[in-house]
Amino acid sequence: MPIISLEEGRQIGKIRGVVVDPRNFSIAAVVTDKQSWFGEYKIIPYEHVMSIGDHAVTIDKKNNIEKPANLPEISALMKDSPPLLGGKVFSEDGTLLGIVEEFVFNAETGEIKSLEVTGRFIDSFLRGRTSLSISTVLTIGADAIIVRNHSEDEISRIDSPLKKKMRDLSSTGKKLLGSTRKKTKKLGDSLNDSLDRFTGGDENTDENDEK
Repeated sequence: MPIISLEEGRQIGKIRGVVVDPRNFSIAAVVTDKQSWFGEYKIIPYEHVMSIGDHAVTIDKKNNIEKPANLPEISALMKDSPPLLGGKVFSEDGTLLGIVEEFVFNAETGEIKSLEVTGRFIDSFLRGRTSLSISTVLTIGADAIIVRNHSEDEISRIDSPLKKKMRDLSSTGKKLLGSTRKKTKKLGDSLNDSLDRFTGGDENTDENDEK
């Protein structure tokens, strides 16, 4: 998404990625795109991110965009911090639970709230993508994300947007079908009543003709 400076009222770049702090389970900074072909990626400490909206990310002012070299701690995280996405999730007893596909964080504080995990082990419990609370995570390391034993008991299912839409469509379809059946039955009953009246009228007419 584009990055908008509130002080200047200008777009000053686009979000390239985020820098994760594995010790505090939080977002340390956001990374901007290169400003030129030979330029370098710059960073914005997350404390200067004012809001993450539907269409843009806002920061307080342009001056808070920094070169990584000016912020050694964040620069070190960019170089040495293990990637969270694609990380393998193991329980303490060595069971591979799955792989991190996404993560959810608090837009105001940058605190990571949960990991969205998928994998064969998880599929045996719940099919599709699942959510694992960050409270179960012990370590985010270079080769693995370690969670407490029995963390699978705290796994909850996340429906994909497509599945949710299909479920909503199915629900709507069932309601529509039920409504159609009621209308069809009402129409059928009405037609039957009309036919009965019509048939009864014919019989009376025949009797009068015979008389």
